[in-house]
Amino acid sequence: MRRWTLLLVMIFVTLGMVQAQRTVSGTVTDENGEALIGCSVLAKGTSAGTITNVDGQYRLEVPAGSNVLIYSYTGFTSQEITLGASNIVDVTLSEGVTLETAVVTALGISKEEKALGYAVKSVDGGAVVRSGEVNVVQGLAAKSSGVQVIGSGGTPGASSKILIRGNSTFTGNNQPLIVIDGVPYDNQTNGSVAADYPFNDGLSGVNNSNRALDINPNDIESMNILKGPSAAALYGTRAANGVILITTKRGRKGLSVDISSSLSLDQVNKLPEVQDMYSGGSGGGAFDANGNVVAAGGFSSNTSASWGELISPDNPNAPRAYDNYDTFFETGQTWNNSVAISTGNEAAQFRMSYGNTNQTGIIPNTELQRNAFRINADTRVGAIKLQGFASYTNTKDIKAQNGSNLSGVMLSLTRMHANFDVLGGDGPNGYDNPDGSPYNYFFAYDNPMWSAYSNPLTGDVDRLTGGITGIWSPLTWLDVTARIGVDNYTDRRKQIWAVGAFDPPSPVGEVWENVKRHRSINTDIFGTATHSLSSSIEGSLTLGMNLNSRFDDDAFARGRNLAIPGFYNLSNASDLYTSQSTTEKRLAGLFFAAGVSWSNQLYLQVTGRNDWASTFGADARDKGFFYPGANLSWVFSENFESDIVSFGKLRLSWAQAGIEPPAYRTVTYFNAPFITDGFTDGLGFPYGGQNGFGQSSSLGNVDLEPEVVTTFEVGTNLKLFNNRIDLDVNYYDSKSSNLLVLRPIAPSTGFEAAFINIGEMTNKGVELELGANIVNTRNFTWDLSANWTKNVNEVTQLVDGVDEINIETAFSSIGSFAIVGQPYGAFFGSQWQRDDAGNLMINSSGVPIVDPTRGNLGNPYPDWLAGITNSFNIYGLQVSALLDIREGGALWSGTTARLHRLGRSKASAERDRSYVIEGVKGDGTP
Repeated sequence: MRRWTLLLVMIFVTLGMVQAQRTVSGTVTDENGEALIGCSVLAKGTSAGTITNVDGQYRLEVPAGSNVLIYSYTGFTSQEITLGASNIVDVTLSEGVTLETAVVTALGISKEEKALGYAVKSVDGGAVVRSGEVNVVQGLAAKSSGVQVIGSGGTPGASSKILIRGNSTFTGNNQPLIVIDGVPYDNQTNGSVAADYPFNDGLSGVNNSNRALDINPNDIESMNILKGPSAAALYGTRAANGVILITTKRGRKGLSVDISSSLSLDQVNKLPEVQDMYSGGSGGGAFDANGNVVAAGGFSSNTSASWGELISPDNPNAPRAYDNYDTFFETGQTWNNSVAISTGNEAAQFRMSYGNTNQTGIIPNTELQRNAFRINADTRVGAIKLQGFASYTNTKDIKAQNGSNLSGVMLSLTRMHANFDVLGGDGPNGYDNPDGSPYNYFFAYDNPMWSAYSNPLTGDVDRLTGGITGIWSPLTWLDVTARIGVDNYTDRRKQIWAVGAFDPPSPVGEVWENVKRHRSINTDIFGTATHSLSSSIEGSLTLGMNLNSRFDDDAFARGRNLAIPGFYNLSNASDLYTSQSTTEKRLAGLFFAAGVSWSNQLYLQVTGRNDWASTFGADARDKGFFYPGANLSWVFSENFESDIVSFGKLRLSWAQAGIEPPAYRTVTYFNAPFITDGFTDGLGFPYGGQNGFGQSSSLGNVDLEPEVVTTFEVGTNLKLFNNRIDLDVNYYDSKSSNLLVLRPIAPSTGFEAAFINIGEMTNKGVELELGANIVNTRNFTWDLSANWTKNVNEVTQLVDGVDEINIETAFSSIGSFAIVGQPYGAFFGSQWQRDDAGNLMINSSGVPIVDPTRGNLGNPYPDWLAGITNSFNIYGLQVSALLDIREGGALWSGTTARLHRLGRSKASAERDRSYVIEGVKGDGTP
């Protein structure tokens, strides 16, 4: 109630600032007198704007305090018109190109695009909103070369991962740093798991969210992607994987109210193809058309397999087939609503926004609710400009079990017998029995509908971020900036397992309480001086410092053996367990950027940063580590006039950036010993009411250094035919060295392994960006933007004695590894034995032979990526379409393998015949 009272008070205060407005109208034409349809008309310094109609006419309410209108149209030179006494303004635009565009770079400093010697991609916030994605990371998909967005999808709040120019490290985070209005924004994706869990927690549980989910897309003005160390060098050890700079919308002069609402509908698209010809069962023989057994065998129904009777519509005694996919999946809905109030005058501007997202998933009982509030304020007092923001977001969600666990909804649903009705139970809901236990076809699986309602994980995130920036301009050539920002959130999760659920060790009921806390405090202080050294030479120098601290705490509590079914409270459990982990990191840095330009065509910049991080070894903390960089830009089109080349630039850059080691790798710590055989839940402390600790099996290394990413890139940017075509080409060669590797050591030392810096990996790639104004007529325009990326990754060095690094273990037959000579993350696993000609080797039973050695099963990353966006303006109506294209890349599907084995896959329906598998015998004969 207090929030709404405060909101109303602020609205009335804002309305009290409203002054008189004026209405301006007119017509916009080209030099031939033809009306320009869809021409943008904007009141300078405000968000008030409109577009012309089919007759080129416009009408605009111009806020008080604004007396300049900006007219812009694709392929034409923009004009600024100062308003006079008349409220009727007709404008004629000339064909041409405006090149003086600015982009936001490191530390939020705006620079002319032509002065940049490295690749930067700007994405308009409106493009992210129009994508319809709740997660802003997913909204970047296919919008920039060099950027790969991997969405897990399927459920509300599902995580999205972003990679820029491939992977840079073996063991650390490969995602870019996100910075909002100068303040780093945490984007972790963490699961809820007890410290005594012996398996890979990534294979089960729920689809956890990446915390960029808390950003309201409607607040974003622009997103600038700094792709390499040259662009991000001033951010030091946190920018080796690139940086995404988000600039939010700010207040403007006058008063404006923006209201938007959108609805998206989601339906399941691709599902494993299953057969509905045979029922559940095993041990059967052959059948006739009526489902009668004509060969010896018989059936056992107490099985997860579907090698059962023939389902024949002509036989009234045969089992019936059910479409459980259609019964289970729902149509998801996403409502996005936003309202923003902007007001201001010459001295101060203010913007307040509220965004609400309500999403229901295609999985029953899954949902997401996000409420985001944001206030941006700007003012100027003499030579000091102050900018501040405060943002509060509450994100709540309900997630369903997935992955390889017996309560996972897809595991049970895809294996479900064709003759089983998911809602055929005699309990009150159809998916349950009268005693509340799950109604299912196999005793060890949970009914997927029952699991969705009985085993959910609920999340509740409160996030508060804020920052204040002061810019002091004591002299015309000097700006001093001081900024402090805070990012703080608490993530409260509760996982329940109903009595009867099969995923925990036994169906006795279970409850988890998990609280994750994150706090980051960031301070930047820097000064920028600019000076004209001569009539053609200008210089600039930026000097500054950065302090950053990050704190993470994860407290987990579990209760098993619930006394009262349905009462999910730790006090209701007889078996209690707790675990907690706390991580704190500190980083300090000094940096500089020196630049010089000549005749508005040649630009040179040199950068450097020295970091001191708490996660380094003692010696490294004392001396720190230095990362240099340099970039050069030459606007060669300044030397000639051409009807074809409107603008041309060559760029060249080289830079380094570091990746700080994970926390607590420099010292050997004590922890609670834990022993497991890989199949059972194992043994650990506390045990028998007693606790105990032992030294870690990994030896600390006081000499740890940062991993280093060194990147060279060269590129060109061409604007052709009066800006009708915009082409950008870039090549990069990036080497990651000093990578951390867990090296095995002799067990006789009392330890199993130690972290050292020795690994190497390379990324080489080509990036293409194309923009084209294909058609530009009176009533119809067609704009095309496209990008293409090819990245080649290779692991080039590991430590002696280490043949591979296990990145992600799935099952015994498959895993993702770093292996010398292979791309990072290559699939290695079991494979068929083949002869020198590649033929399958067949045993005496006619079955292929499994090779005793593992082999390379493929690279999971695409051969190349592409994005194509077509935008049309038809009589003032805006229409756009996006294609996200990925060519190549290997996939491994455990679901497909299991469905084949169980006889549930569509391919296994063709079973009533003999097979001859092509291949050769041991002697080489077919």
